[in-house]
Amino acid sequence: MRLQEILEIIKNTELKQIIVGEDNDQVLSLLNLALIDIYGRFDILQEEQLITMHENQTRYRLLDKSQRLLRVIGKWYKNQDFAEELPINDINDSRSVFTPTPYVLHVPNPIDGEILSCIVSVTPPYITKQNIDTIDFIIPPQLLECITSYMGYRAYLSVNGDNQYEHTSLYQRYQRACNDVRLRGLVHFSIMTNEKALHSGFPTAIGDARTENETI
Repeated sequence: MRLQEILEIIKNTELKQIIVGEDNDQVLSLLNLALIDIYGRFDILQEEQLITMHENQTRYRLLDKSQRLLRVIGKWYKNQDFAEELPINDINDSRSVFTPTPYVLHVPNPIDGEILSCIVSVTPPYITKQNIDTIDFIIPPQLLECITSYMGYRAYLSVNGDNQYEHTSLYQRYQRACNDVRLRGLVHFSIMTNEKALHSGFPTAIGDARTENETI
């Protein structure tokens, strides 16, 4: 579904009876909040980040738009093909990597030249009045009920802070909608937003690697 279609639906349903629905800026803010929560919940948008290890550097910066680290595949050596999936945040496994804080990957024993393929769940693009008609972003229709319920929940939460019934009811409906999507198998998909020059999760040549190696 196009973004404008969703805005028209929400203004004529959950937001029809409250003043928030008349403010386009507030409605767009609600839409962005809903997309961030839902896309993070279902890991719909995923991106690969290649990180080259450096000796004595144990912390590396993950993408600023990352929500969750899903997989880490390593290690690709300079002179041989070798890959294995590494555990994440497992203190009982010596191969494990860690995410001690948001946007940080901690590698306890880096070996110079190794490359880790990090698959991260990323946030959707931020929607504004300027880009809503031009941005290349279509929302799967099976997520519509989740989005409108979440937007309604946040809208009523902002205007009825002392009246918990309406926003609690909408949040419960949001939870049911998300559970229904899972039970019906409607989220068995992901969109990789960066697939260039991949071979089993790794670049086909060392020069193809796109790395992000900021020291923390």
